[in-house]
Amino acid sequence: MNVGEFFAPNDGQRAGIGLLREFVQMRPTMVAEAIARIVPNDEDLRAELGLEHWEWLNLLWKSDETGLLDRVALEVAGDLLELQRMVDQAAAEKTEVGFSRAKRLLGIIRTIRARPLLGFLGSRNVLPKYGFPTDVVDLRTDHLDTPSAAQQVELQRDLRIALSEYAPGGEVVAAGHIWVSGGINKPPKREWDGGYYSVCSACGRFHSERNSTAGICVACGNSLNTGRSMRGEFIRPEYGFLAAPGPRISGEARPQRIYASRVHFSDYLSSDRVQKIPPPEPQSVVVLSSGQIRIWQSYSRYGWLAIVNPGPLMRGFRVCYTCGYAEPVPQIVKGRPRGKGKPHKNPRTGADCNTFTETRHLVHEFMTDVLELHFEGLLASNPDGRLWYSVLYSLLEGASDILGIRRDDLDGTIYRYSASPIPAIVLFDNVPGGAGHVRRIADNLKDVFVAAYTRMARDCCGEDTSCYECLRNFRNQPYHELLKRNLARDFLGRLLMAANLLSLSV
Repeated sequence: MNVGEFFAPNDGQRAGIGLLREFVQMRPTMVAEAIARIVPNDEDLRAELGLEHWEWLNLLWKSDETGLLDRVALEVAGDLLELQRMVDQAAAEKTEVGFSRAKRLLGIIRTIRARPLLGFLGSRNVLPKYGFPTDVVDLRTDHLDTPSAAQQVELQRDLRIALSEYAPGGEVVAAGHIWVSGGINKPPKREWDGGYYSVCSACGRFHSERNSTAGICVACGNSLNTGRSMRGEFIRPEYGFLAAPGPRISGEARPQRIYASRVHFSDYLSSDRVQKIPPPEPQSVVVLSSGQIRIWQSYSRYGWLAIVNPGPLMRGFRVCYTCGYAEPVPQIVKGRPRGKGKPHKNPRTGADCNTFTETRHLVHEFMTDVLELHFEGLLASNPDGRLWYSVLYSLLEGASDILGIRRDDLDGTIYRYSASPIPAIVLFDNVPGGAGHVRRIADNLKDVFVAAYTRMARDCCGEDTSCYECLRNFRNQPYHELLKRNLARDFLGRLLMAANLLSLSV
């Protein structure tokens, strides 16, 4: 079965999505038995998944049409309706150019309808892919006239990566072309979710509200109105992005990317974000502690983090709520205000759009497994952020090496509590919903610290810098200038020596 047969059959047959809904709402025994075979016999897990009373169906269909299948059906219907409208418009021109455009658009409709259903549902998170991603978005190219490669490429990323790589103004190389992000996708009858946010300049805590977040940080009491605080009005680009017209042939020049997104700790909340979860109780890490340093660890499955892309130099993006056009806000020219933007082109149709643009930042929040590490004592008395970012990424590299965890499945940030000038190191699973990776780190913390020191002790680069063999990677580019291999090596070496886990002098 293909996408057209399932969502929008042409021959008067009932749509497959309706038949599927009727079938599962009967709660067939064969489905229940299959689930019982697949899911481990764990009462807590089965209760969380809502298996006994079939609550998991609420993820697919909801009364407000925000379920997984609701959203996919709306996307398909919206695409087909818009494309057909464009076909009719082009044909009405009664010109050779118009008929040629209508023919091409009809080809796009056929392409959409003929897509294999299972692969399409997998790309839209209805069926699981690797890591069970739930926030995969596209940089859509199928609305473009040229080149033909636009109908062949599928540019998809987890939203955590897309927030930087597909952000308006960013460039992506695929199929021999450079595709420029020119807008943010918005399905018909939908509006982007969003609100206001602030990141505390003192501790880095992320706050978000429907209304302005002007006030006091709930973690450290610092004012969120200071000039140093990153704040603004934001949207969640959960429907993906739109490529701008005119992709160019790729050459030797590197594509432009918006490396502005950073991860911030938000809170401990239930999966539906309604109930506040008490912070986990810190446990002493005796094997790594000594008279010179004390370490505590705390693990939770309910850590919420936020990725923020405030645009180049934190100026934000100009976004059109009518057509989805978006671009980085330019600098002020000769003291003139930026205003609300000039007339622009609809990135889907190329038609003029005179709607004013609004300045917005991009935000994505997600829940995952979190491990906090707290340090106290003489060895941990240095509040220099360069040290703690270097230690953070050394531990992530060490955990990947010794535990065999894909480096892309781990990430971290630092978070400052008001009671201590020394920040906590926050490690988290970089997969939707968590996968237990940082739990394994917590259970093998001594080995992780030793592996981190071993990696930092290699002579891969200058001591007072870092490279892609020790601390740097694609995701931590905003911090590259802060990462110093010698800072992480010396700290970890002294810590391990004080705990009698390292005999070499450092």
